[in-house]
Amino acid sequence: MEFIISTEAIQKAIKVLSVVTKANAIDATGRILIESTENNTVELVANNGNTSALYTVEDVEVIEPGRLSVGFSNINNFIMSFRMWDGESGSKTMRFKSSEKNITIVVDNIYGNGKKTKAQLKLVSFNPLLITTPKKFERTDLILNSTIFRNATNKVLYAINQKADFGLAALQGMNIQFDENYMYFAGSDGRVLSEYQVNNVSGRLTGNIILHYDFIMGLRRLINDNIKMAIEINDNSISVKFNNIIFTGRLIIGQEFPDYRKTFEQFSKYLNFRKDFLVEALSPFIDVLDTEDNFRITFEIKDKLFKLYNDHANMESEIDIEGGLDISIDINGRLFLNSIDAIKDEAILIKFSDNNQFIIMDSSTYNDQKAIVSTLRKR
Repeated sequence: MEFIISTEAIQKAIKVLSVVTKANAIDATGRILIESTENNTVELVANNGNTSALYTVEDVEVIEPGRLSVGFSNINNFIMSFRMWDGESGSKTMRFKSSEKNITIVVDNIYGNGKKTKAQLKLVSFNPLLITTPKKFERTDLILNSTIFRNATNKVLYAINQKADFGLAALQGMNIQFDENYMYFAGSDGRVLSEYQVNNVSGRLTGNIILHYDFIMGLRRLINDNIKMAIEINDNSISVKFNNIIFTGRLIIGQEFPDYRKTFEQFSKYLNFRKDFLVEALSPFIDVLDTEDNFRITFEIKDKLFKLYNDHANMESEIDIEGGLDISIDINGRLFLNSIDAIKDEAILIKFSDNNQFIIMDSSTYNDQKAIVSTLRKR
């Protein structure tokens, strides 16, 4: 195998593959696959068993087609150490040439003073069959804008349980539900749930999928704002195609995400708070929340007096309410604050269930983001 590729193109490819490869791993999860074809295209693949990335570079000068596998860490350090050509200095191209057991990368570099250097790296080549190439992208099942995806995950990630028991595997990811009007992005750890609602312009009108946490985080690292992402859904996998990248991961299957939407209607009392007021009220408690006591804080309203307190601190403020609202609940202060932070609105609507087993939080202006926070049993 032998080809010449632009420094800019190979550095972009290496950045993409870094999202998937496992640092310092010596097995296939720490290697990449490189394949050059007769049509002057080079494909680079990384696969860690949970997610995979395929990056395609066109307009490569392929001298001899072939495929090989190399360790990622060494090739990454070498390739990324060169500055791209800026018209006066830097590296324009890199030449890859392989023998049966090795690969050599040669780089010509030009400095600002006109001096030239030639750098060379020789690496051991591994069996390329040990890296599974992801299935080619065949169809588009739905379209999703990258900005919508990023905004949704910003509001939902804090609630996902990354280490849920096997029987609760659905809580290890983000659920996306579709109907004719909306898409609902939701995550939960069993104590808190966060949902973000947007208009459904995806092209899919029914059903739901549950994305693994590692797939979400990998995709977030790869996307920029306002990218059109084509998505293919298979029985247990999802592939996202944009630019010259195909990113693939596993779906969570075999379990249903909790049916939570009816819970949003199970309340009879509510109050509207300014978000900055709630944040300022909670701030004195952040460093004195007791980990062993579920970060407990008491939320109390009585006779138009609003109180927050625990064993170490307290805060009280008069509030203008009608109807003689009388509430006293214990709540996980950290989950409460995280839910407040995630709601992007100046005002937050807090709704109280009749049995005081949970509270419901909502964006007061837009009504597009909701959270359910379970209360703690009184001591």
